[in-house]
Order: sequence, then structure tokens, then C-alpha cells
Amino acid sequence: MGHTRVIAVRPEDLNRLDVLVTAQQAAETRWQAAAEAHAGVLDLRSAALRQARTRIRAERERLREAGTHRVTRWRALAPALRVELQDRRLLQEWEPVPGGARQAGQNLGGTGPHAGIGLTARLCVTLPDDLAVPLVRGLHWTNLPRLQALEAWTDRWGTGSAAVRAAPAQAHEERARTAAQITTTGQILRAALHHTIHQHRTTDPPSLSSW
Repeated sequence: MGHTRVIAVRPEDLNRLDVLVTAQQAAETRWQAAAEAHAGVLDLRSAALRQARTRIRAERERLREAGTHRVTRWRALAPALRVELQDRRLLQEWEPVPGGARQAGQNLGGTGPHAGIGLTARLCVTLPDDLAVPLVRGLHWTNLPRLQALEAWTDRWGTGSAAVRAAPAQAHEERARTAAQITTTGQILRAALHHTIHQHRTTDPPSLSSW
């Protein structure tokens, strides 16, 4: 089951990701041509041809799953996203998010610390369960104490102009510190995007000699 996320990113970063994916698609096409030549598919017929094509498809899928062929946006981001989740101790088993709960990473009463400046493009990516579930659940449970603190602040001081008039400067500073400690899904995905486009280099297709 896929989980679609849409996040704000810099246009130049989105372009670099798409250039990387396009290069990976071309590299996989070259790999497949080499694999078919290696298997001699032009000389095969019937069952032998089907078996060769099945074997090539299976190897292609294995290379995609291993992160060797990053032929879609989510596959390009997956290795860096996995490391990001590990580093933040989110890549573990979490209890499900309760029904009706605020979305993980959503900042109560505000737009969050990364809204606005330069983030005018939109990255739409559909993540598999093994990445999306710990991302969503992990952020819900780790953000929960801060979200509860923001809810308590709102219950006390209200929202909008009423809160501006009622709450002293110290209370507003406290709220801002709490809100800044909330981790958003966009924050994590942008970090993974940054590492992907600045560290990844397209390499030659893997050797066919081992299969």
C-alpha cells in the first residue's frame, strides 16, 4: 500500500531530483539491453525465452529494491530517507496513530518553521509501508507532548488577535520554542532530498557476470 505525501521544496532541488531519476531510468534501460544481450534473448524461443525474460525482470526488481536502480522519485529518496529515519530513531515499531488524531508533524495554530521562503515547488512522492509507517507513526508519538503543550497554550490564551492581546511576551516566546521543536514530515523529506541530490552519483550498470 502506498502513502502519498506532498511537500514544499525548492524548485532547483526538485529539478535536480528529476534529473537524477531520468539518468537512472536511462542507466536501467542500458542495463536491460545488456542483460538481454548477455542472455541471448534474440536466439531464444518459447519457454527458454520466457524463462530468460522472467529472470531479467526479477533481477531488475532486485536492483531496484537494493537501491541500485533509482528509477522513481521515491526510489531515489529511499536510501537517504531510511538513514534519516534511523538517525532520528524513528525506524522502529510504533503504535498506530489514534483515529482522528492531528496529522503527524502538523503544527497547531501555525505553519511550522520551514514554510515559505524559497519552497515554491511541490514534491509529490508515494512511499511504501516500510518507510511511510514509521515516518507517520513516529512523528505522531514523538511530537505528541509538544502538540499537547500547544493545545494547552491555546486553551489558556486563545488564538489569533485575541491571543496576541491576552498573552504576555514571555508566553509567546514559550509557544514559539515549543512549536520550533516539532518535527514535520516535510522537514524529514527535505533532509532526505538534500542528501540525495548532493551525494548521489549515477554509476555504470552493474556487472552481469554473476547471474
